[in-house]
Amino acid sequence: MNTRHAQNHLRGTTATLLCSVLFAVPAIAADRPAGAGKPKEIPTPSAFYEHTGFDGREAQLGAAIVEAIRKTKPENGEGLNFNPAQTEMLGLAVAKAIKTISNDTPYQHEMNDALVKAHLTAIQFAKDNNMIPQMIEHEVKTQLPMIARVGKMIQGGGSPELGVIALTERTACFYQLVQNYKRDGMTIRWQAPYANVLAVTRQLGQHDLTNEEIHQIWTIPLMTKQAQAMGMEVEISPLSADGWVTMTMKQPAKVAANN
Repeated sequence: MNTRHAQNHLRGTTATLLCSVLFAVPAIAADRPAGAGKPKEIPTPSAFYEHTGFDGREAQLGAAIVEAIRKTKPENGEGLNFNPAQTEMLGLAVAKAIKTISNDTPYQHEMNDALVKAHLTAIQFAKDNNMIPQMIEHEVKTQLPMIARVGKMIQGGGSPELGVIALTERTACFYQLVQNYKRDGMTIRWQAPYANVLAVTRQLGQHDLTNEEIHQIWTIPLMTKQAQAMGMEVEISPLSADGWVTMTMKQPAKVAANN
């Protein structure tokens, strides 16, 4: 398989492979080990998925949430002038959150669950085909328009802090994937998001990756190259025993000296 064909195959098969993960995991009952045979009872279609109780009432749910948000009076947050379409979108999002959080078989699902599975399936495919470096290069290339723009802002006198924000808090690629994080200036700490899903999919044989391996072969080189594309440098800690990562971004010494 040549590189271009493999890259196209990677993109084309990610969704298919992800579906196999999503359907395979719920098929295992919580009290039954993988490969233990047929389920004790075959579920009916209506019992085969989680019901939120808000189907068709998302706009009503969204309106109630908007009212609760306004009463809470967020400080220094996003604008909350929800129009009708945004209110219904909010209701749909919360209904999906209820559905996701209620799904605790065979493990407690989290809000980033599908995104984590998509990442794991893509990284696993790249690993199996010796394509991790090509995948990282492609990821950086895809994000380059945004990254380069932030780099120009910094070079034009903007705060170097813009760099770490650009790779983390500003982009849904990060904050929808990583649930727990804390930034302080140029340093950000986050909990690697893969362990919860890997605990199940490794048992199923869908992935052989580990949290530590992903940190070494994917997270560190990817974020290093992203920072370099902005003219910045990063220091990334080893993965701690409880799965936390610390990253500090800084300008190269010669660039900082010129500012």
